[in-house]
Amino acid sequence: MSGPLERLKNQLAEYGLRPQKRFGQNFLIDPNFAAAIARQVAPDERTVVLEAGPGTGALTRALLDAHPAARVLAVELDSGLARLLRGVFAAELAAGRLTLVEGDILEGKHGLNPAWVGELLRISETEGRPRRVLGANLPYNAATPLLANLAEPHEACAGLVERAVATIQKELAERLIAAPGTSAYGPLAAYLALRGRARIVRKVGPEVFWPRPQVHSAVLEIELPPWSQAALPQAQARAFSEWLHRLFQQRRKRIGGLLKGSLPEGHPAAERRAEALTPHQLWDLFGVTSGLNRT
Repeated sequence: MSGPLERLKNQLAEYGLRPQKRFGQNFLIDPNFAAAIARQVAPDERTVVLEAGPGTGALTRALLDAHPAARVLAVELDSGLARLLRGVFAAELAAGRLTLVEGDILEGKHGLNPAWVGELLRISETEGRPRRVLGANLPYNAATPLLANLAEPHEACAGLVERAVATIQKELAERLIAAPGTSAYGPLAAYLALRGRARIVRKVGPEVFWPRPQVHSAVLEIELPPWSQAALPQAQARAFSEWLHRLFQQRRKRIGGLLKGSLPEGHPAAERRAEALTPHQLWDLFGVTSGLNRT
């Protein structure tokens, strides 16, 4: 009896496919791990799950099997894999349990592809599924821009997803939850701490993927509550995010030198570095330098 890896190789061979390094493809081959991610996503009749890069469909299958009313919108860049998915999930596509969008999850380096954004919102509204969740295995090059964009306000709605459950490189996951004063702490960690809550729920070795990556992975969960419940006001979120990235570009410089001209003389943060400030201290500093009225 063949195991998951043999079945995967046979499936790829049937469609004349193989892993593509340029897409960062490491296919999930452990059904138990896929099921664990699906349980963390917790699809139900009120949920539409956004899956970025479904690959050969291991997580897609687990998500659909997790609940009788599960609904998945999958976005696949590789045209060959999109063809495979249309064959493997023909019944689910016909039944409307799965929608497949062929294309890049991102538009350029920093934007989101409007094709899937519009489809996600359409499914959510027309099918009465207000709970929108990301559930995905993300390649390293797509993880940061996608998660950052999902955490910011979007022109089409206040928030595209309320939760993200993503398998990403462990080193990146640790950076996104890093504490102030550590070398891993950066602008996105500070932003996420004010926008919602991020935590690592599981760590996993390379053996659950094929080809085996050279790194370990982690499942990162990000809770993105309504903006009314966030410590960060929606109206200033994007400007604050951009300000953080500029500040951390020269993280070893003192705040007084970086913000010269906009920081009041004698401000207590002047002799400190950005990496030493807590997210709330950075937010307060942003208010001082941008002239926001916090009263």
